[in-house]
Amino acid sequence: MTQSNERAEPNLTPLLDMVLQLVMFFMLCANFVMEQVNEAIVLPSAIAAKALDKGATDYLILNVDPAGVTTVGTDVYPTPLQVQLFLRNQLDADKLRTKPAHWDKGEGRSIVILRAHKDCSFKTVHDVMSACRRAGYGDLQLRVIKAADPTAGG
Repeated sequence: MTQSNERAEPNLTPLLDMVLQLVMFFMLCANFVMEQVNEAIVLPSAIAAKALDKGATDYLILNVDPAGVTTVGTDVYPTPLQVQLFLRNQLDADKLRTKPAHWDKGEGRSIVILRAHKDCSFKTVHDVMSACRRAGYGDLQLRVIKAADPTAGG
């Protein structure tokens, strides 16, 4: 047996390529999620708030500003009627991507998450919610900031 004085250097190029691809993937995913959330919307606070369901995969985020203008991503819908028309088109897209058997059970519809500014009037929020229901979306969720319970001792 002969011994060699040569050192074996590992090839790190494939590992670095994979790490770079993972970093880019996660940056893109974080960017797509942030596009749906409008930072100008200040959410109201509520004592009884439930955490976001981690199992929900298909959802639409509607941001409603104090003037009643609704945004979905970068699209702007000034009236509830325009929101209803957008959601009706989205419902048709939901139907196309799911199987009819799932649709009959009530599955396959996206969950509509409503992020209304705390200074929105009740009428504005109600009009947007009604537009969602008229478009065929019955599963609506309102987003709030969880406030401390004043009745809890501490």
